[in-house]
Amino acid sequence: MFKYHILNLIIKSDVEIPILKKSNIPTKKFDISVKCFSDNLRIFNFDQKKIFFSKGNIFYEDRYGTKFIISQKSINSPVEVLIHSKNYEIKNIWESFISIPLGYALSVKGFDVAHGSAVSNGKSAACIFGFSGQGKSTLALSLLNKGFKFITEDLCVFDNNKIYSFNSWIKTTDKLIEDLDIKIESKKKLKKDSRSRNFFRIPQKDLSEKCNSKIAYFLAKDEKKSINKLSKSEAFEFLFSHFYRFDNKKSSDLQRITNMLESLDFYIYKRNINSPIEENSEFLSNHMKSLL
Repeated sequence: MFKYHILNLIIKSDVEIPILKKSNIPTKKFDISVKCFSDNLRIFNFDQKKIFFSKGNIFYEDRYGTKFIISQKSINSPVEVLIHSKNYEIKNIWESFISIPLGYALSVKGFDVAHGSAVSNGKSAACIFGFSGQGKSTLALSLLNKGFKFITEDLCVFDNNKIYSFNSWIKTTDKLIEDLDIKIESKKKLKKDSRSRNFFRIPQKDLSEKCNSKIAYFLAKDEKKSINKLSKSEAFEFLFSHFYRFDNKKSSDLQRITNMLESLDFYIYKRNINSPIEENSEFLSNHMKSLL
């Protein structure tokens, strides 16, 4: 059994999660339980859906057929994450857990979670939201060369208008690390990644653990670079697509999204993704520094 400490939570896990901080806190209490289950226990059929919700449970299947059930019996009980895999070695399951399943587990525990990356300038943070492959991590990494500090990638975790870092790793390619000349502390190879990425540990001097969330950018493709402020209604459509929510009609989810809309200013950043990274990064950096 492994025990980890992230944010103010303790995770107890059957599976080693090498990018999370191990906990030495002497307590039997825990907030999230990660367990593997056997072939004949609670197997479920997705019917072509990769994620769905039923009776308070969250069901998710990754691209390799690993299945997750995220649930909580009561508000004061731990969040339980059950994992079943036929095709993936147990020791590699953490690669899938630290994304969508962990995001939903944190959301069940009361945090607001969105799919994106974040950097800080001083005590203020800027978030970059976008779908997979749109360049969130690339931009966040490139901004480290312009004086920004790294907060998080993939999962942006918010609480009381602050954004939190829960690990010091970023998922990207060896080539990008080399091209941007980013200093790293260590590397963790991924066994399965559709874009041949690995995890790289950012040095402590380039990290920021907690910041006030101030601005957020949604990424879009265009031939020319531009950044334009979004109205609250426009931003709602984008944020709705990137927010970890449980039901499209659940009033509590909609209220959490509305609260985030009130606390941040939102922009859309259009750029040609085939342009040099330095050009796109410089354009975004100048805009961020004018606001933070």
